[in-house]
Amino acid sequence: MPVLILEDEPFIALDVEELLAAHGYGEAIALSRGSEALSWLEINVPRLAIIDPRLSDGMCSAVVRLLAERGTPFIVYSGETSLLTDEEPAFGAGELVLKPAPPEDIMAAVTRALKPVQATD
Repeated sequence: MPVLILEDEPFIALDVEELLAAHGYGEAIALSRGSEALSWLEINVPRLAIIDPRLSDGMCSAVVRLLAERGTPFIVYSGETSLLTDEEPAFGAGELVLKPAPPEDIMAAVTRALKPVQATD
């Protein structure tokens, strides 16, 4: 299963994609719009999602709600320090990693997010 990256800054998306590949996480799909992600999620199930909450087409609340309903682990990768859960409670189901984060912080969050999933494999 691929990792879904939702990020509207191309260089950040590429950095995250390359970081995941370097750590053996295989295929990743990077999308910049919540509407694209919802369409992709109609026929795909990611093993993990790394999400910037504010994309080029607005807040990705519907995506986060869908991931939370499905039990798909996700990381909220954001430069915002405001409480995103005030705007959308489903953001609370993911771990917040503040941008910019060093690669080791991102990978530690990935490991924590996938740990329950890996334990059942």
